[in-house]
Amino acid sequence: MTVIASVVGQATDMGASPAKRLEAFGEIVRRYQDMAVGYAFVRLGAFQLAEDAAQEAFLEAWKSLDSLQQPDAFVAWFRQIVSRSCARMTRKRRVLTVPAEDACEVASGDPNPHERAEAGELHLRVMEAIRSLPEHEQLVTALYYIDGYTQPEIADFLEVPTGTVKSRLHKARARLQRGLIDMVRENMRSHAPSRDDAFVTRISARLAQPEGMKTEHYVNDVIPVDGNDAWELFCAAFDGDEEAARQLLAKDPNLVHAQYWYQYPLHNAVRGNNPGVVRILLDAGSEPGRSRFTYRGWRSLVPMAQERGYTEVAAVLGSTLTGRYGYSPHFELLADAIRSRDRAAVEAVVAERPTLAKAGDVRGNNAIHWAVMTRQLWLVDMMLELGADIDAPRADGKSPILLSLHGDYWYRTGRDMAPASIRDGSIVTGYLLAKGAEYTLSVACAVGDEERVADVLRDDPQAANRLNSARESPLQHAAEHGRLNIVNLLLDHGAGPNQPEDLAPHGRALYEASAGNHIEVARRLLDAGADPNAGVDSSGCCLSINEHRHGARNQHDDMQTLLREFGAVKQEYQLSPEEVLEAFRADASKAIGTTGLAPRLWDCGDFDLFQQIVTSYPERVDQFASGVLRSGDPRVREAIRLLVEHGFNANGTDWLGKTHLHTAATDGKLDAASALLECGANIDAVEYDEGGTALAWAARKGKTEMVAFLLREGADVNAAQGDWAKPLRWAEAPNADYPRYAADLPANSEEVATLLRDHGASR
Repeated sequence: MTVIASVVGQATDMGASPAKRLEAFGEIVRRYQDMAVGYAFVRLGAFQLAEDAAQEAFLEAWKSLDSLQQPDAFVAWFRQIVSRSCARMTRKRRVLTVPAEDACEVASGDPNPHERAEAGELHLRVMEAIRSLPEHEQLVTALYYIDGYTQPEIADFLEVPTGTVKSRLHKARARLQRGLIDMVRENMRSHAPSRDDAFVTRISARLAQPEGMKTEHYVNDVIPVDGNDAWELFCAAFDGDEEAARQLLAKDPNLVHAQYWYQYPLHNAVRGNNPGVVRILLDAGSEPGRSRFTYRGWRSLVPMAQERGYTEVAAVLGSTLTGRYGYSPHFELLADAIRSRDRAAVEAVVAERPTLAKAGDVRGNNAIHWAVMTRQLWLVDMMLELGADIDAPRADGKSPILLSLHGDYWYRTGRDMAPASIRDGSIVTGYLLAKGAEYTLSVACAVGDEERVADVLRDDPQAANRLNSARESPLQHAAEHGRLNIVNLLLDHGAGPNQPEDLAPHGRALYEASAGNHIEVARRLLDAGADPNAGVDSSGCCLSINEHRHGARNQHDDMQTLLREFGAVKQEYQLSPEEVLEAFRADASKAIGTTGLAPRLWDCGDFDLFQQIVTSYPERVDQFASGVLRSGDPRVREAIRLLVEHGFNANGTDWLGKTHLHTAATDGKLDAASALLECGANIDAVEYDEGGTALAWAARKGKTEMVAFLLREGADVNAAQGDWAKPLRWAEAPNADYPRYAADLPANSEEVATLLRDHGASR
């Protein structure tokens, strides 16, 4: 089979943009996926193993493309890689088993025994038929029938004359009975990767390593790891490669919490339905509840497995959640009563189910956590009497007393608490201490107990730099409350003001001092080397939080001046459109190098400048495009065509396989969606995070006009990775995007559902 030389040339052109190279390689995968799997099937005898070997071969080919000197030699070169992959697969092949303790807890989602028997019999007959042939005839038969490849294409792949292929195929047909030939054809084509996008999606997912992770010093949790190893663990988790997962964790156990965009390798193991890797990661300490702001924690991970029918994975997750936090689905009865501030209701629940006092919810909150969040002191007494643990850490590591210092992200003082409740959290902190809560260094720093802090540091000087169970530094707590003397004590004992901690890869102490307008504390931290531009995830930087908290009363000037004296500058997201334009007009190359400015250029409204910059810096088209895709500007179509002309891939994806069309559909941007389709976007592409198409995302978000548009353009109304992600299912089910408690459907969900049904949608 001859691959277009220009396609291979683009994929091997190290001077081309990554997007262009990936686009070209994706085309190679599509052309060769059936060939690679058919070849591997003959060598390994099982389609699942053949797909695994083919995937491994494509990944090796991608990593080794720079060693391919001649694009015309790709065919023979790639076949050798597939052959090596099959050999490795044969060496490590083993029987997979399910632990009895898990098997007894879950209902199988597999075919019933009769269906399995029929499928097994068919497979055995096909294998017997193929194995009855000499190996060289097996190969041409498998390659010919898996997807109807032509004889010249097969000859090209096997590096033999076309006449030889023709002869071998003729002899193979003569050896097989007519019925067996039909059976081989049917069975091979039913297993061809090209039957859907799943195989290509898996390859794409492996190739889309985020740029930020391409470093040996990657910090997105609190401990630096090798970002390349972290990505390999993400991939091994998705692929179900238990051996690779074990090896990577043995190399660096901290990889288990290598976080990217609120997700860990565990999320990929669940997404890939790989219970073996799920166990490995959980046994290594994986804790999804410690993701930033607890996004994508247990509350979304467990339902993901359940709704997809991954029963064994769901059982493993549920068992772990129960073991760690006493999770019980019935705990919501108690939590609802607590939130309602109805003492009689609380008493009734615990009277009927007394074990709930020691149980927890899906984020690990026990009853005392909820007593703290709702600031009901009488509840602390009641739950202690019933056996609740006053020091129990929840999934993000916060014990009740740590929760009393900061509050909860999902249940907030100003939004969720009753007006008559206690407003001063320090009252709750003191009450917990009086009831026997552990008096940690963090708590002592927060309440200003200098004597206690001095005693702890004298006995254990290293404690100054040790994060607590919630991955917060003592310095953060002291700075937040303006405890200058304690800040000095901690710094004198070696506390690092830039030590990574939760939500803050460059430290949080100066940010908290700025938020509190504690000028002398900020000055001391800056003198100690604190980064004046340090920020907190999704919450701005030192300058911005100080202005936000104190600018309205004009009390921020002194802190702003101090921070700027030490090098604080406006961050890209703080610049006005005029300032962004000025940056590009003054020095375009410098502005381009500031990655946060490129996505904002489009929103500044100067199309001529946008056109000029895109033309001059085509290697940045992906960054320029992010602003365009979410825009309602009437020149979006023209902008997208311009971007495509300069290398923008209309089918490009993010690290989870979400395409640009997904983005436009989610936001309801009709012009952007139309332009992308005109430029070749795949209307039925499936992202691998939640398994939906652009149509499904438009339906989920209630974008009626977008749904209608995509249907007119020929979108498959039932396309999805699985039934759980069908457009109609999403239109009729609550939105699972970062749920708080009961995420609501859009108001027009029934209208969208009706539109989908009218076009033949099913669930």
